[in-house]
Amino acid sequence: MPAATSTSPAPVGPSKGRTFALRLLSTVILWGVLYAACSWRSNSLFIAISAFFGLGTCAEYFRLMKHDTGSGAYRALGFGVGVAWWSVTTYYLLRLGKGPPLWLDLAAIIVTLQGCFFLAYRTSLEGTVTLHRIFSTVFGVIYTVICYGFLVRIQFAPPGGGDGLVLLLFVVMVTKFTDMGAYAFGSVFGKHKMIPHISPAKSWEGFVGAFITAFTVGGIILYLGQGYLSPIENFHGYILIAILCALGIAGDLAESVIKRCTAIKDSGHSLPGIGGILDLTDSLLFTAPVFYFYLQGLTAA
Repeated sequence: MPAATSTSPAPVGPSKGRTFALRLLSTVILWGVLYAACSWRSNSLFIAISAFFGLGTCAEYFRLMKHDTGSGAYRALGFGVGVAWWSVTTYYLLRLGKGPPLWLDLAAIIVTLQGCFFLAYRTSLEGTVTLHRIFSTVFGVIYTVICYGFLVRIQFAPPGGGDGLVLLLFVVMVTKFTDMGAYAFGSVFGKHKMIPHISPAKSWEGFVGAFITAFTVGGIILYLGQGYLSPIENFHGYILIAILCALGIAGDLAESVIKRCTAIKDSGHSLPGIGGILDLTDSLLFTAPVFYFYLQGLTAA
């Protein structure tokens, strides 16, 4: 008679209540740090916060590639370009009082692209695997370094010469309250799955909640920030709220695509209840560039 085999119970994840509490705690701490930076109007503190989250976003993306054991040099190249971009940007912000120049973005793309091919020259080619490493590295720099960099440009070099800090708060708060609304409404009312093959937790109820919270918070900022949000006025402000909300949801789903393709649940564990830094900044990577170019369009009109 075969010996009985003991089976250990499957690990049980944290309850929704505990996850929500941890997420709320992390959110309160993050908003507290941001509030302190705003109160002190400290450029150095803002730069430090931006660099921390920017480099963290970059590092966590390239960590997602670690399942490919042959991608180590490519991952190091991508993160190295990110460090170089932030080093030059910090110099421009602290020493020259300017936002990062456009040539820096172009240089980052060119160095990454050419560097990837130099890495490919070292060993025998592995077919599409080699191409995948090249594409993933170049994409990673564009996604996590250049797209994130528009947050820095919004604050320190906003088109139209408006108050960069207020404009930054507008795009960050509308984007992140989109995330919070989607999570809260989805957790309480979510029954109808939105895109289950990409993110099973996303629901249409959460989608509606995202717009409700985005327009509520965005409307308050437009009301309180009159005179500080130039060149945005109420008409364009509400258009921007809708755009930022839609793009915030799309940005969150985009990271879900990346995580599902790499079979990873969270990009990291830096922020309890939220996950990694990339889990926090993913939506901003979509909203910040569009917000910046929208401001440029208003200024040029």
